[in-house]
Amino acid sequence: MTPLAEERPVDLGQYRGAVDAALHEPAFLASLSDPEKLMRSGTVIHAGRNRLAALRLDVPGRGRREVVLKRFRPRGVDRLKTLVLAPKPLKAWRGARALVERGIPTPRPLAWLESRRAGTTAEGYFLAEMAENVREVREQFLGLESERLDRLIRSLARFLKTCHDRGIWHRDLSDGNVLVAEDGKGGYDFYLLDTNRVRILKKVKGLRAAANLVRLGVPREKRKDFLTYYAGGCPPGKIFALWYAFRKSWYASWVRTKKALRLRTLAKKMGVQ
Repeated sequence: MTPLAEERPVDLGQYRGAVDAALHEPAFLASLSDPEKLMRSGTVIHAGRNRLAALRLDVPGRGRREVVLKRFRPRGVDRLKTLVLAPKPLKAWRGARALVERGIPTPRPLAWLESRRAGTTAEGYFLAEMAENVREVREQFLGLESERLDRLIRSLARFLKTCHDRGIWHRDLSDGNVLVAEDGKGGYDFYLLDTNRVRILKKVKGLRAAANLVRLGVPREKRKDFLTYYAGGCPPGKIFALWYAFRKSWYASWVRTKKALRLRTLAKKMGVQ
């Protein structure tokens, strides 16, 4: 990935934030002046708590690019936190830049913006280039035959070990936040998403590293191999493996409980319970 330039603060009236210094040009800034309008010009690809839209945008020095615009609208306690803590779009910006600086692939960050009211973030946006020819890793877990799945697991384990060795602690390291692409040499390249959940440490190791791996849906029959590859080809330490297994079991139970509660809530809304 091309190195990033320094960031430049921007003030677009209602919105303030920063862009990569190489992009600090009038036409590009003008395209960001109404991020909600920009979002409406694209195609919504996710409409949950945060909304994501894909669109094409002229990026200085990089031509017309496919980009993703993510909107954050904090509510309640999350909004009050922005009185003293960095808002999520700023965290996403910092996390993405930290990944690039440490040689960890992620969609190239372009800008972040926020609008504040009464000292809190009313809404915020994070803009990044779209990674090309990628899929969520969960699709590959389900669709690959044994030999190729083993290659994927090996590549993924090595990638995550590199992340941890470089101090990358992704607090939602789940299947949906890891993208994968074939590298054309029989291996795989990976990209991290949801960079507002990235934290930078000196190194991620021990029980924290083990716990950080459990949200990934590595098939049950491949988990032992996955930990062995992560440990460099030798079986992981007993405590590491036991902690991974315990946290994996706990996480699976939590997911089942959450799904059951959602179904119960839906049933009540539909009047069938």
